[in-house]
Amino acid sequence: MIPDDTATPVLRQISVRAVMDVLLNSGATSRAALAKITGLSKQTMSEVIRVLESGGFVRVKGVTSGTVGRAAVIYEVDPSAGYVIGAELGATSLRLSLANIVGDVLASVEAPSDELSGTALVSALGKLASELIAGAGIERQKVLVAAVAMPGVVEPESGRLSLSPNLEGLGDVDVRTLLSAELGCPVVIENDINAAVIGESWTGCAVGVDEVAFVSLGTGIGLGALTGGRLIRGASGAAGEIGFLPIGNDPVAPDSLKRGALESAIGRRGIRERYRALGGASTLSSSDIFAAAQQGEDAAAVAVARDAAHTAALAMMAVHALLEPKKIVVGGIVGCLPGVVERIRDELPRVSHRPIAVEVSVLGARAALTGAVAIALNQAHNLLFSPADLPMPLRLPTGAHG
Repeated sequence: MIPDDTATPVLRQISVRAVMDVLLNSGATSRAALAKITGLSKQTMSEVIRVLESGGFVRVKGVTSGTVGRAAVIYEVDPSAGYVIGAELGATSLRLSLANIVGDVLASVEAPSDELSGTALVSALGKLASELIAGAGIERQKVLVAAVAMPGVVEPESGRLSLSPNLEGLGDVDVRTLLSAELGCPVVIENDINAAVIGESWTGCAVGVDEVAFVSLGTGIGLGALTGGRLIRGASGAAGEIGFLPIGNDPVAPDSLKRGALESAIGRRGIRERYRALGGASTLSSSDIFAAAQQGEDAAAVAVARDAAHTAALAMMAVHALLEPKKIVVGGIVGCLPGVVERIRDELPRVSHRPIAVEVSVLGARAALTGAVAIALNQAHNLLFSPADLPMPLRLPTGAHG
């Protein structure tokens, strides 16, 4: 971490941050070009480079050639200066990615979680992280931060998980402390749908869009939204729990009070229950039901898909009326199935006279994981390079890949 003692005052830290912002987003750059872009003097630039080199954050890539005058030294961020973990802890699967400080994803792993509950989920995530780090040949202490995306909301004071009926056994424990102990580094926890909208805005279909909503249709129903490029969180962090909108089912029914009326109607479980109620086979999954609806030969499947699309369109209309995003991205296990978004688009003109831009997630099942990596990178950059008295998150490098 860049020191913040009296030998490195806030102004110098701001200079360090400005230089790292250029190097992270523009790639290898000469000292002269860095000075021109940032407006720093040659003397200040020399000091900043010295601090970053001595800290192991930048390295010499080479020198310019073929130009008139003295050759210029080219500097770049050293990718091995630090690493982050992005993870998704879900009701059906665990996903992890290991990325370096410039945002390159080095390795990823996925494992089923539907047979696990409570602290066993956390332990399984920790084991996968250890295997991922060891497999990449990374020293454990070089993993700076982990970000974990998961359903529900983590209460700031207690660290307990709430509003997450699909994750059993984690409501009475300090999830953040447990995860930090398992992963061996500071942990940031984010709602999985919030992480998904960050993922789409970083490398998905909403790059450069400051007003965007992500609606997840899957095991649960949720909303993540950016306005002015910032997450909408609400007073207690529970903004976006649209599964509780009084749409699709009786909002005071016991299941609606627990899971939400909208989720009870078009969550994966609700879709299967509706299909069985119409005489469909009890063995079909939600994916099977929508596939059958695409074929058009299963009357019960067609009815379920039509009704689900209508209910989802009402939810999109509510989201648009409240937030007016430039686009609504639809994701989740159900939302990304073939034909689902097309059916919702067909229903929208029937429920709203205003045009509503809806498209399917390009990141698909990896949207929340991609967002978790972005969150971890942002946190690591902020801890390393932003002034302690004036935290200013760096822009995330857009050229990251994995």
